[in-house]
Amino acid sequence: MTPDLILHIFSLFIFCLVLAALEVQIEGEAGWASNLPTWRPRQNAWHSRFYRKIMSGRDLTGYHLFIFSLVLFFLHYPYFVNQSWSFSSELTTLSFAFLVIVVWDFLWFVINPKYDFRHFWAQHVWWHKKWFLHLPVDYWFGFLLSAIFYMKLSLDWALLKEWLAIFVLILFLTLIVIIIANAAGVFRLKKNDNKK
Repeated sequence: MTPDLILHIFSLFIFCLVLAALEVQIEGEAGWASNLPTWRPRQNAWHSRFYRKIMSGRDLTGYHLFIFSLVLFFLHYPYFVNQSWSFSSELTTLSFAFLVIVVWDFLWFVINPKYDFRHFWAQHVWWHKKWFLHLPVDYWFGFLLSAIFYMKLSLDWALLKEWLAIFVLILFLTLIVIIIANAAGVFRLKKNDNKK
């Protein structure tokens, strides 16, 4: 990995951390905007059904529509100022988008003082309906799509190796945040032992 790529990944991680912190301030302990006064389309509308299908059964909300749009716009911003666009660069951007969404979502559980991270299990996280190897299935699909897009829809092993290095760096940064959150007492700040 080049120093520029390391810096890019570090800044994306900070972006995930800021998004998670912002979302903690907005949602509190009620995940998936369950207590927010946000727009919710009719359950039987075609776009609601489509969204639930691709989002593992989670409902579409105005909050998520706009926050995901903000993330995609942020990641595409360089193309609007000076970076030239190409199909290859778009695949890299989409790869990073999937990584950002997974990391940001996971960090919500880590830094949320209203949520007990020790309860990051299927029975306590109702909005992640399908789990595999102690992680939501959506995380696994996000990682897989990120790797496929990063490899430019090919079997380029050099790009896979680079993606794996990016993944390890993100895991390392996440571990640092978990250690700091634990040391700061975030895991002990709950008002009571609410299990979601």
